[in-house]
Amino acid sequence: MEEKNVTITIRSLQSRDGEKESMTQRVEGRLSREEENYILTYREGEDSGLGRTRTTLRLEPGRATLTRSGELKAHMVFQEGKPYTSLYETPYGKLSMTIHTRRLEGELKETGGSIYLVYQIQLGGADAGETRLRLTVNTKENSYDR
Repeated sequence: MEEKNVTITIRSLQSRDGEKESMTQRVEGRLSREEENYILTYREGEDSGLGRTRTTLRLEPGRATLTRSGELKAHMVFQEGKPYTSLYETPYGKLSMTIHTRRLEGELKETGGSIYLVYQIQLGGADAGETRLRLTVNTKENSYDR
């Protein structure tokens, strides 16, 4: 499969200490495939709070890997039942980050698809809450929102 231009709708709901914050953004990106894995690449939107950051999301059977580079750097592995610890780098310093994936659902194909993640995150050993993240991917040929 050759790389395709896609529109990605990102919906997130973050819960922490009884408070909830939701955000929806739409970004342009690229979708490609390597063997059984789909790779989604995009720049974070202005409203994301992530600055000039490029995100790459690799969807594999039973696992998703998210890598951020730019103003923020992070490598996050989502696999149900397996915690993953790495460094989260910001312009202000580095923090240890642990991801506990509660749910991972995803189906991508050449025409698009969706990914749904529910995970707990700890930054510097402190609970940073739960995130529910849904990415809906549409190729330019299929640019309706599902």
